[in-house]
Amino acid sequence: MVLGYPNGIKKKQIPYEAQIVRVADEYDAIVTKRQYTTHVNISETLKDLIKNAKPDPKFLALDQLAEKEKNGKINGIILKKLFKVVIDDTLYEISGIVEYVKYLEQEIKRLEVIDNYKKKAEKSNKEKTKQYYLEGMKLLFHAGETQENCTQILEEFRQALTIRKDMIQKLYQEIKVIKKLRI
Repeated sequence: MVLGYPNGIKKKQIPYEAQIVRVADEYDAIVTKRQYTTHVNISETLKDLIKNAKPDPKFLALDQLAEKEKNGKINGIILKKLFKVVIDDTLYEISGIVEYVKYLEQEIKRLEVIDNYKKKAEKSNKEKTKQYYLEGMKLLFHAGETQENCTQILEEFRQALTIRKDMIQKLYQEIKVIKKLRI
């Protein structure tokens, strides 16, 4: 592969900005979700880029080995900067999920109170006590919530909370892997 196509320019002749764009474009092409592919782990993507930053001696002719030994296809400095950007972006993503987790936890508490009122209303033998709890439920309902669906909504919120907490753990694990990557 000739670097700098179509002009055939070599590594140091390629403008630094173009090298940055190439790394960013390759990263984006690999990690972007498309309808025909699934999402790729960030750390696995960076490992692929590292492979592309290091030359493969199997494909170098003997007379070119010394010249190209130090040059990979991707600028390693730019790749290291990409690592920092990816870590920062992942931390930002985690912060957004953490805020959503807080929201879910608040909603779960509210829905648990409603569920508790519902159970007390169902157990009550006195109509006045039953109406007291049903009215309390109505005060806590949000749009679209009813006596019939509040237990299901509570369960859905609990599932969403579990999924988001797992996502946070996976993203922190990705950061650990990325920090260990070497070019």
